[in-house]
Amino acid sequence: MRYRYRALALGALTTSIFLGLGGTASAAEVSSSDIVIITEGDTVTGDLYATGLRILVEGVVDGDLVAFAAEEVLISGEVTGSVIAIAPKVTIGGTVGGSLRVSARDLQVTGDIGRDVVAAVVGAGLGPDSEVAGDVVAWALDLTAGGEIGGDLEGSQRRVALEGEVRGDVDVSVGQLNITGPLSVGGDLDYRSAEEASGLDEATVGGAVVHKTPVPPNIRIRALGLLTRLLVVLGLTAAALLLAWGWPERTARAGERAAARPFKAFLRGGLIAVIPLLIAGVAVLVVAVAPASASLPLLAIFVPLVVVTLGIVLALCLVAGAPAVLVVGGLAPGKRGMFGAVAVGSLVAAVLWMLPVVGWIVPLVIIPWGLGAWILSFRDEDVSREEAT
Repeated sequence: MRYRYRALALGALTTSIFLGLGGTASAAEVSSSDIVIITEGDTVTGDLYATGLRILVEGVVDGDLVAFAAEEVLISGEVTGSVIAIAPKVTIGGTVGGSLRVSARDLQVTGDIGRDVVAAVVGAGLGPDSEVAGDVVAWALDLTAGGEIGGDLEGSQRRVALEGEVRGDVDVSVGQLNITGPLSVGGDLDYRSAEEASGLDEATVGGAVVHKTPVPPNIRIRALGLLTRLLVVLGLTAAALLLAWGWPERTARAGERAAARPFKAFLRGGLIAVIPLLIAGVAVLVVAVAPASASLPLLAIFVPLVVVTLGIVLALCLVAGAPAVLVVGGLAPGKRGMFGAVAVGSLVAAVLWMLPVVGWIVPLVIIPWGLGAWILSFRDEDVSREEAT
Protein backbone atom coordinates (compact mmCIF):
# COMPACT_ATOMS: atom_id res chain seq x y z
CA MET A 1 0.00 0.00 0.00
CA ARG A 2 1.58 3.23 -1.15
CA TYR A 3 1.36 6.60 0.58
CA ARG A 4 -1.24 7.87 -1.88
CA TYR A 5 -3.74 5.55 -0.19
CA ARG A 6 -3.34 7.10 3.27
CA ALA A 7 -6.71 8.87 3.21
CA LEU A 8 -8.43 5.64 2.14
CA ALA A 9 -6.71 3.72 4.91
CA LEU A 10 -7.69 6.29 7.55
CA GLY A 11 -11.30 6.14 6.36
CA ALA A 12 -11.18 2.36 6.50
CA LEU A 13 -9.86 2.56 10.07
CA THR A 14 -12.78 4.73 11.16
CA THR A 15 -15.32 2.62 9.27
CA SER A 16 -13.94 -0.60 10.71
CA ILE A 17 -14.45 0.72 14.23
CA PHE A 18 -18.15 1.36 13.70
CA LEU A 19 -18.74 -1.77 11.65
CA GLY A 20 -16.91 -3.78 14.27
CA LEU A 21 -19.12 -2.33 16.98
CA GLY A 22 -22.37 -2.99 15.16
CA GLY A 23 -21.72 -6.06 13.04
CA THR A 24 -21.31 -8.88 15.59
CA ALA A 25 -22.17 -7.31 18.91
CA SER A 26 -24.86 -9.89 19.61
CA ALA A 27 -22.28 -12.71 19.50
CA ALA A 28 -19.62 -11.00 21.60
CA GLU A 29 -19.10 -10.54 25.32
CA VAL A 30 -19.61 -6.96 26.50
CA SER A 31 -17.90 -5.63 29.61
CA SER A 32 -18.19 -2.16 31.13
CA SER A 33 -16.59 -1.14 34.41
CA ASP A 34 -14.10 1.28 35.93
CA ILE A 35 -11.41 -1.35 35.41
CA VAL A 36 -11.95 -4.25 33.02
CA ILE A 37 -9.33 -6.90 33.68
CA ILE A 38 -8.74 -10.33 32.19
CA THR A 39 -6.43 -11.82 34.77
CA GLU A 40 -3.56 -14.17 33.99
CA GLY A 41 -4.85 -17.70 33.54
CA ASP A 42 -8.35 -16.57 32.48
CA THR A 43 -9.66 -17.00 28.91
CA VAL A 44 -12.49 -15.13 27.21
CA THR A 45 -13.93 -17.25 24.44
CA GLY A 46 -15.19 -15.13 21.55
CA ASP A 47 -14.96 -11.42 20.86
CA LEU A 48 -14.77 -8.94 23.72
CA TYR A 49 -16.18 -5.39 23.69
CA ALA A 50 -14.88 -3.47 26.69
CA THR A 51 -15.28 0.09 27.99
CA GLY A 52 -13.91 1.61 31.17
CA LEU A 53 -11.23 3.76 32.73
CA ARG A 54 -8.60 1.06 32.21
CA ILE A 55 -8.73 -2.17 30.23
CA LEU A 56 -6.11 -4.76 31.18
CA VAL A 57 -5.67 -8.02 29.31
CA GLU A 58 -3.27 -10.24 31.23
CA GLY A 59 -4.89 -13.51 30.18
CA VAL A 60 -6.29 -14.62 26.81
CA VAL A 61 -9.03 -13.22 24.59
CA ASP A 62 -9.80 -15.95 22.06
CA GLY A 63 -11.26 -13.59 19.45
CA ASP A 64 -11.24 -9.90 18.64
CA LEU A 65 -10.96 -7.08 21.18
CA VAL A 66 -12.70 -3.71 20.80
CA ALA A 67 -11.64 -1.43 23.65
CA PHE A 68 -12.58 2.14 24.62
CA ALA A 69 -10.81 3.46 27.71
CA ALA A 70 -10.65 6.84 29.43
CA GLU A 71 -7.08 6.21 30.61
CA GLU A 72 -5.31 3.14 29.23
CA VAL A 73 -5.57 -0.09 27.27
CA LEU A 74 -2.84 -2.54 28.30
CA ILE A 75 -2.39 -5.94 26.67
CA SER A 76 0.27 -8.03 28.36
CA GLY A 77 -1.41 -11.36 27.59
CA GLU A 78 -2.77 -12.60 24.28
CA VAL A 79 -5.53 -11.61 21.87
CA THR A 80 -5.85 -14.23 19.16
CA GLY A 81 -7.84 -11.97 16.83
CA SER A 82 -7.58 -8.29 15.95
CA VAL A 83 -7.60 -5.29 18.30
CA ILE A 84 -9.38 -1.96 17.87
CA ALA A 85 -8.41 0.41 20.69
CA ILE A 86 -9.30 4.03 21.41
CA ALA A 87 -7.71 5.47 24.55
CA PRO A 88 -5.20 8.12 25.67
CA LYS A 89 -2.56 5.39 26.05
CA VAL A 90 -2.36 1.97 24.40
CA THR A 91 0.39 -0.50 25.33
CA ILE A 92 0.91 -3.84 23.61
CA GLY A 93 3.38 -5.95 25.56
CA GLY A 94 1.88 -9.32 24.74
CA THR A 95 0.66 -10.92 21.51
CA VAL A 96 -2.01 -9.83 19.05
CA GLY A 97 -2.71 -12.53 16.49
CA GLY A 98 -4.49 -10.30 14.00
CA SER A 99 -4.35 -6.60 13.11
CA LEU A 100 -3.99 -3.62 15.43
CA ARG A 101 -6.06 -0.47 14.88
CA VAL A 102 -5.37 2.37 17.31
CA SER A 103 -6.37 5.97 17.92
CA ALA A 104 -4.52 7.32 20.94
CA ARG A 105 -2.21 9.95 22.35
CA ASP A 106 0.52 7.39 22.95
CA LEU A 107 1.05 3.92 21.47
CA GLN A 108 3.79 1.58 22.70
CA VAL A 109 4.37 -1.85 21.14
CA THR A 110 6.93 -4.18 22.71
CA GLY A 111 5.21 -7.46 21.82
CA ASP A 112 4.17 -9.23 18.62
CA ILE A 113 1.50 -8.29 16.07
CA GLY A 114 0.40 -11.10 13.76
CA ARG A 115 -0.74 -8.89 10.90
CA ASP A 116 -0.55 -5.14 10.29
CA VAL A 117 -0.74 -1.95 12.36
CA VAL A 118 -2.72 1.18 11.48
CA ALA A 119 -2.44 4.02 14.00
CA ALA A 120 -3.48 7.66 14.27
CA VAL A 121 -1.59 8.87 17.34
CA VAL A 122 0.47 11.71 18.77
CA GLY A 123 3.44 9.51 19.63
CA ALA A 124 4.20 5.91 18.71
CA GLY A 125 7.00 3.57 19.72
CA LEU A 126 7.86 0.13 18.37
CA GLY A 127 10.36 -1.33 20.83
CA PRO A 128 13.55 -3.16 19.84
CA ASP A 129 11.96 -6.54 20.70
CA SER A 130 8.67 -5.83 18.89
CA GLU A 131 7.66 -7.75 15.79
CA VAL A 132 4.94 -6.78 13.29
CA ALA A 133 4.31 -9.41 10.63
CA GLY A 134 2.62 -7.04 8.17
CA ASP A 135 2.66 -3.34 7.30
CA VAL A 136 2.86 -0.42 9.72
CA VAL A 137 0.87 2.66 8.68
CA ALA A 138 1.20 5.48 11.18
CA TRP A 139 0.04 9.09 11.30
CA ALA A 140 1.97 10.56 14.21
CA LEU A 141 3.91 13.56 15.40
CA ASP A 142 6.71 11.33 16.67
CA LEU A 143 7.48 7.75 15.67
CA THR A 144 10.23 5.54 17.05
CA ALA A 145 10.59 2.19 15.32
CA GLY A 146 13.30 -0.18 16.50
CA GLY A 147 11.94 -3.68 16.04
CA GLU A 148 11.09 -5.92 13.11
CA ILE A 149 8.49 -5.00 10.50
CA GLY A 150 7.61 -7.75 8.07
CA GLY A 151 5.95 -5.49 5.50
CA ASP A 152 6.15 -1.79 4.63
CA LEU A 153 6.49 1.24 6.88
CA GLU A 154 4.25 4.06 5.67
CA GLY A 155 2.46 7.17 6.83
CA SER A 156 3.09 10.76 7.74
CA GLN A 157 5.09 11.92 10.74
CA ARG A 158 6.85 15.04 12.01
CA ARG A 159 9.85 13.14 13.39
CA VAL A 160 10.92 9.53 12.85
CA ALA A 161 13.70 7.67 14.68
CA LEU A 162 14.28 4.43 12.80
CA GLU A 163 16.43 1.33 13.29
CA GLY A 164 15.97 -2.43 13.27
CA GLU A 165 14.55 -4.22 10.22
CA VAL A 166 11.91 -3.36 7.62
CA ARG A 167 11.54 -6.24 5.18
CA GLY A 168 9.46 -4.24 2.72
CA ASP A 169 9.66 -0.57 1.71
CA VAL A 170 9.92 2.55 3.83
CA ASP A 171 7.61 5.17 2.31
CA VAL A 172 6.95 8.15 4.59
CA SER A 173 6.29 11.88 4.51
CA VAL A 174 8.29 13.28 7.40
CA GLY A 175 9.65 16.48 8.85
CA GLN A 176 12.91 14.86 9.99
CA LEU A 177 14.07 11.28 9.45
CA ASN A 178 16.81 10.03 11.78
CA ILE A 179 18.48 6.62 11.46
CA THR A 180 19.46 6.03 15.07
CA GLY A 181 21.07 2.60 14.75
CA PRO A 182 21.70 -0.30 12.37
CA LEU A 183 18.81 -0.47 9.90
CA SER A 184 18.00 -3.08 7.28
CA VAL A 185 15.44 -2.24 4.58
CA GLY A 186 14.55 -5.01 2.16
CA GLY A 187 13.02 -2.71 -0.46
CA ASP A 188 13.24 1.01 -1.16
CA LEU A 189 13.82 3.77 1.36
CA ASP A 190 11.56 6.53 0.03
CA TYR A 191 10.98 9.62 2.14
CA ARG A 192 9.47 13.01 1.40
CA SER A 193 11.03 15.74 3.53
CA ALA A 194 12.41 19.25 3.32
CA GLU A 195 15.55 18.01 5.14
CA GLU A 196 18.09 15.34 4.36
CA ALA A 197 17.86 12.25 6.55
CA SER A 198 20.57 11.76 9.16
CA GLY A 199 22.42 8.50 9.84
CA LEU A 200 21.91 6.98 6.38
CA ASP A 201 25.38 5.44 6.59
CA GLU A 202 23.97 3.00 9.17
CA ALA A 203 21.23 1.79 6.80
CA THR A 204 21.50 -1.23 4.51
CA VAL A 205 18.93 -0.77 1.75
CA GLY A 206 18.10 -3.51 -0.73
CA GLY A 207 16.49 -1.11 -3.20
CA ALA A 208 16.93 2.59 -3.86
CA VAL A 209 17.16 5.52 -1.46
CA VAL A 210 14.87 8.25 -2.78
CA HIS A 211 14.59 11.69 -1.19
CA LYS A 212 11.67 13.79 -2.42
CA THR A 213 11.10 17.39 -1.43
CA PRO A 214 7.58 18.50 -0.49
CA VAL A 215 5.56 19.42 -3.55
CA PRO A 216 3.53 22.66 -3.49
CA PRO A 217 -0.17 22.42 -4.34
CA ASN A 218 -0.55 21.81 -8.05
CA ILE A 219 -2.36 24.16 -10.39
CA ARG A 220 -5.66 22.29 -10.15
CA ILE A 221 -5.77 22.55 -6.36
CA ARG A 222 -4.91 26.26 -6.48
CA ALA A 223 -7.51 26.84 -9.21
CA LEU A 224 -10.09 25.01 -7.11
CA GLY A 225 -9.20 27.23 -4.14
CA LEU A 226 -9.65 30.39 -6.20
CA LEU A 227 -12.96 29.09 -7.57
CA THR A 228 -14.15 28.35 -4.04
CA ARG A 229 -13.27 31.88 -2.93
CA LEU A 230 -15.08 33.32 -5.94
CA LEU A 231 -18.23 31.34 -5.16
CA VAL A 232 -18.07 32.44 -1.52
CA VAL A 233 -17.73 36.08 -2.60
CA LEU A 234 -20.70 35.79 -4.98
CA GLY A 235 -22.80 34.14 -2.27
CA LEU A 236 -21.95 36.74 0.38
CA THR A 237 -22.49 39.59 -2.07
CA ALA A 238 -25.92 38.21 -2.98
CA ALA A 239 -26.76 37.86 0.72
CA ALA A 240 -25.68 41.45 1.42
CA LEU A 241 -27.71 42.82 -1.52
CA LEU A 242 -30.75 40.77 -0.49
CA LEU A 243 -30.43 42.07 3.06
CA ALA A 244 -30.17 45.66 1.85
CA TRP A 245 -33.26 45.17 -0.32
CA GLY A 246 -35.37 43.49 2.36
CA TRP A 247 -34.19 45.55 5.35
CA PRO A 248 -32.93 48.86 3.95
CA GLU A 249 -33.37 51.06 7.03
CA ARG A 250 -31.67 48.63 9.37
CA THR A 251 -28.82 48.04 6.91
CA ALA A 252 -28.30 51.78 6.50
CA ARG A 253 -28.30 52.27 10.27
CA ALA A 254 -25.75 49.46 10.74
CA GLY A 255 -23.59 51.03 8.02
CA GLU A 256 -23.70 54.37 9.85
CA ARG A 257 -22.57 52.68 13.08
CA ALA A 258 -19.76 50.91 11.23
CA ALA A 259 -18.52 54.20 9.83
CA ALA A 260 -18.97 56.24 13.01
CA ARG A 261 -17.51 53.76 15.50
CA PRO A 262 -15.38 51.24 13.61
CA PHE A 263 -13.11 50.23 16.51
CA LYS A 264 -15.96 49.75 18.93
CA ALA A 265 -17.89 47.77 16.33
CA PHE A 266 -14.83 45.59 15.62
CA LEU A 267 -14.31 44.81 19.30
CA ARG A 268 -17.98 43.96 19.85
CA GLY A 269 -18.09 41.72 16.79
CA GLY A 270 -14.77 40.08 17.61
CA LEU A 271 -16.05 39.15 21.05
CA ILE A 272 -19.06 37.41 19.49
CA ALA A 273 -16.90 35.65 16.89
CA VAL A 274 -14.56 34.10 19.47
CA ILE A 275 -17.31 32.76 21.76
CA PRO A 276 -17.01 29.20 20.31
CA LEU A 277 -13.24 29.30 20.90
CA LEU A 278 -13.74 30.51 24.46
CA ILE A 279 -16.22 27.72 25.18
CA ALA A 280 -13.86 25.17 23.62
CA GLY A 281 -11.00 26.49 25.77
CA VAL A 282 -13.10 26.23 28.92
CA ALA A 283 -14.08 22.69 27.92
CA VAL A 284 -10.45 21.65 27.47
CA LEU A 285 -9.50 23.19 30.83
CA VAL A 286 -12.39 21.55 32.69
CA VAL A 287 -11.76 18.13 31.13
CA ALA A 288 -8.03 18.42 31.89
CA VAL A 289 -8.55 19.08 35.62
CA ALA A 290 -11.56 16.79 36.07
CA PRO A 291 -11.20 13.14 37.11
CA ALA A 292 -10.82 10.72 34.22
CA SER A 293 -14.17 9.12 35.06
CA ALA A 294 -15.92 12.46 34.44
CA SER A 295 -14.17 13.31 31.16
CA LEU A 296 -16.61 11.54 28.84
CA PRO A 297 -19.79 13.02 30.44
CA LEU A 298 -18.21 16.49 30.34
CA LEU A 299 -17.34 16.07 26.67
CA ALA A 300 -20.92 14.97 26.01
CA ILE A 301 -22.04 18.34 27.42
CA PHE A 302 -19.43 20.64 25.92
CA VAL A 303 -19.15 19.23 22.39
CA PRO A 304 -22.81 19.93 21.43
CA LEU A 305 -22.53 23.37 23.06
CA VAL A 306 -19.45 24.23 20.98
CA VAL A 307 -21.09 22.90 17.80
CA VAL A 308 -24.29 24.89 18.36
CA THR A 309 -22.52 28.18 19.14
CA LEU A 310 -20.19 27.68 16.18
CA GLY A 311 -23.17 27.10 13.91
CA ILE A 312 -24.87 30.28 15.16
CA VAL A 313 -21.71 32.35 14.62
CA LEU A 314 -21.22 30.92 11.12
CA ALA A 315 -24.84 31.74 10.27
CA LEU A 316 -24.32 35.32 11.49
CA CYS A 317 -21.18 35.56 9.34
CA LEU A 318 -23.33 35.17 6.21
CA VAL A 319 -24.82 38.63 6.77
CA ALA A 320 -22.24 40.17 9.08
CA GLY A 321 -20.19 41.81 6.34
CA ALA A 322 -23.00 43.89 4.82
CA PRO A 323 -22.43 47.05 6.94
CA ALA A 324 -18.66 46.85 6.47
CA VAL A 325 -18.77 46.54 2.66
CA LEU A 326 -21.40 49.29 2.61
CA VAL A 327 -18.90 51.63 4.28
CA VAL A 328 -16.05 50.52 2.00
CA GLY A 329 -18.18 51.03 -1.10
CA GLY A 330 -19.23 54.46 0.12
CA LEU A 331 -15.59 55.56 0.35
CA ALA A 332 -15.05 54.93 -3.36
CA PRO A 333 -15.21 57.99 -5.68
CA GLY A 334 -18.57 58.83 -7.22
CA LYS A 335 -22.15 58.89 -6.05
CA ARG A 336 -24.14 55.71 -5.64
CA GLY A 337 -27.01 54.36 -3.61
CA MET A 338 -27.01 51.65 -1.01
CA PHE A 339 -27.05 48.81 -3.54
CA GLY A 340 -24.20 50.32 -5.52
CA ALA A 341 -22.12 50.86 -2.37
CA VAL A 342 -22.67 47.25 -1.25
CA ALA A 343 -21.71 45.94 -4.71
CA VAL A 344 -18.56 48.10 -4.97
CA GLY A 345 -17.51 47.32 -1.39
CA SER A 346 -17.97 43.60 -2.02
CA LEU A 347 -15.86 43.88 -5.17
CA VAL A 348 -13.06 45.65 -3.29
CA ALA A 349 -13.16 43.07 -0.48
CA ALA A 350 -13.14 40.23 -3.04
CA VAL A 351 -10.07 41.60 -4.85
CA LEU A 352 -8.18 42.01 -1.59
CA TRP A 353 -9.21 38.54 -0.46
CA MET A 354 -7.72 37.00 -3.60
CA LEU A 355 -4.25 38.33 -2.75
CA PRO A 356 -1.84 35.64 -1.43
CA VAL A 357 -1.18 35.48 2.32
CA VAL A 358 -2.55 38.94 3.25
CA GLY A 359 -5.91 38.11 1.69
CA TRP A 360 -7.00 36.20 4.80
CA ILE A 361 -6.81 39.43 6.80
CA VAL A 362 -9.91 40.66 4.91
CA PRO A 363 -12.48 38.29 6.53
CA LEU A 364 -10.77 38.74 9.89
CA VAL A 365 -11.54 42.46 9.64
CA ILE A 366 -14.80 42.55 7.69
CA ILE A 367 -16.73 39.96 9.70
CA PRO A 368 -16.12 41.31 13.26
CA TRP A 369 -16.50 44.90 12.06
CA GLY A 370 -19.85 44.24 10.37
CA LEU A 371 -21.12 41.99 13.14
CA GLY A 372 -20.37 44.63 15.75
CA ALA A 373 -22.11 47.27 13.62
CA TRP A 374 -25.30 45.20 13.64
CA ILE A 375 -25.10 44.89 17.43
CA LEU A 376 -24.60 48.64 17.86
CA SER A 377 -27.53 49.42 15.57
CA PHE A 378 -29.90 47.37 17.73
CA ARG A 379 -28.43 48.68 20.97
CA ASP A 380 -28.70 52.33 19.93
CA GLU A 381 -32.28 51.77 18.86
CA ASP A 382 -33.15 50.31 22.27
CA VAL A 383 -31.51 53.28 24.00
CA SER A 384 -33.49 55.73 21.86
CA ARG A 385 -36.75 53.98 22.75
CA GLU A 386 -35.94 54.13 26.45
CA GLU A 387 -35.14 57.84 26.20
CA ALA A 388 -38.41 58.49 24.30
CA THR A 389 -40.46 56.79 27.01
